[in-house]
Amino acid sequence: MVQAKRTLVVSLLAVVGMLWAAPTAHAQNVASQKAYFGSGTTEILNPNGGVVLSGYMKTSSVGDLLIGFSMECALWTSTSTTATKGGVKTTSTARAAVNVTAYIDGVPAEPGQVVYCDRQQTVSLQFSSLTVVVTDSITLDLFLKTKNANHFNFYQNNVGSGVHYVEIKVDSIVSSDPNAPADPGTRAVAGKRSLVIEEYNNP
Repeated sequence: MVQAKRTLVVSLLAVVGMLWAAPTAHAQNVASQKAYFGSGTTEILNPNGGVVLSGYMKTSSVGDLLIGFSMECALWTSTSTTATKGGVKTTSTARAAVNVTAYIDGVPAEPGQVVYCDRQQTVSLQFSSLTVVVTDSITLDLFLKTKNANHFNFYQNNVGSGVHYVEIKVDSIVSSDPNAPADPGTRAVAGKRSLVIEEYNNP
């Protein structure tokens, strides 16, 4: 009897352990979805065109797809300009930008690539003082760091019935001033983001 009780207890513990180890599934059946929601929080430095969010959506025979994508966008631009007394005007330029494209089944959705943030920083300097010797010079270092959030609605008409794969790709433009310090430098960052996909019947 004691042996039987021990066996029963061990068996119950094993079952509980299996239930505890089993993953909890929250995924909704694609066929029953009215909308898709997704999000991400990992920052991406100088994104190079990779997929940052994606999802599936089932549509009817007359359905269109509306894709809303929101994202934080951070830009760092750094320039360093040096001018010598009596010399010509010198100019330094740095640019950082983040662009977003939504794809449906591998085809870009309307209106194509969208700029979420873009800044070109240009600084010109000329040293024209007549009170110092020719060997003197002046240097101007300028660093700007900004962050904001933007949203845009992409769409595609008459995608046809069935399950469609939507993906969001993000790329950047980073053009550094070679005379500026490497740290902090010029950077483009994709931050927190969210994706909403809905079927929309456009009359």
